[in-house]
Amino acid sequence: MRTGMKQRRDADAAVPASAFGHVLDACGRGCRLCWRAVRLGFIEFYRSNNLTFAASIAYYTLLSIFPFMLLVLSVLARVSVGEGNGDRTLLELLGGALPSRFDFLAAQLRELARTPLNLGLAGTALTIWASMGVFGAITSAVNHAWGVERSYGFWKHKLVAFLMMLAAALLAVAAIALSGFAQVLEARWFVEIRALLPDVAELLRFIAANVITPAFIVVVGLIYYFVPNTRVRLRDVWFGAILAGVLWRIAFAGFAWYVRDLSRFTVHGSMAAVVMFLVWIYVSAVILLYGVEVTAAWARLRLDARQERLKAVAPEPAVRTAP
Repeated sequence: MRTGMKQRRDADAAVPASAFGHVLDACGRGCRLCWRAVRLGFIEFYRSNNLTFAASIAYYTLLSIFPFMLLVLSVLARVSVGEGNGDRTLLELLGGALPSRFDFLAAQLRELARTPLNLGLAGTALTIWASMGVFGAITSAVNHAWGVERSYGFWKHKLVAFLMMLAAALLAVAAIALSGFAQVLEARWFVEIRALLPDVAELLRFIAANVITPAFIVVVGLIYYFVPNTRVRLRDVWFGAILAGVLWRIAFAGFAWYVRDLSRFTVHGSMAAVVMFLVWIYVSAVILLYGVEVTAAWARLRLDARQERLKAVAPEPAVRTAP
């Protein structure tokens, strides 16, 4: 009887140990898969023309950012969002995505908000076409980095760029519409609540300071999922998106440290700010495209791993013997 109880205890102890071993084995396979995806993504990034596409994204961003801001301000003026503070809130959104607030962007945005343009049908169409430039460049770059066999046709390419521009504009308008939340935080009754619950104020301050990185990861993940002209599984995009978000945050901190004192660039006037803006967009585009390469490698490695597991569990065909 004692022998049976001992065997039962040994069997019960072996079950958690076996489960823990399976967990460790799964974690080891996952880490090896992540490392292989990162390494293969770097190799493919180095072999392809991603740096050229990153430069084109930076160039088209400079050409498209002012028409895009004009469109957003026009929409804000028509729907009366932001109570006249749309230019200030839009500038704050840009400041959150840039390591330093560039004077030429702030001055141009204030000028656009001060003297709104009444665009006709032709002017609106030209402004939309100009705003689509950067999104078209991103579409071409993502499909090239993914290595799709067949790229979009001309009109489908423009349609994808237009939908990306529309989504970006709606996100900007929604963010500005939610800017009234900041006014709520400044209300007297909320100040009293913060005095009673100081942890709430600290939590809100932490969220406001770090919300840009999760937002970047979500946007990049959606780009990786919707833009490639091939079938992409949603579960395969998040590793590359998270890696791109972490790298972007590190680059953000490093670039902000480098340009923290813009006085050394004032010798060259506003041209230095334009150059620094292009450099930052170029760095962000490089990180975006490297994330595409990692995502593509991750998807291929996961597919190969699934096929190997299926082969391992599949029964071997019976061998017929001659009579």
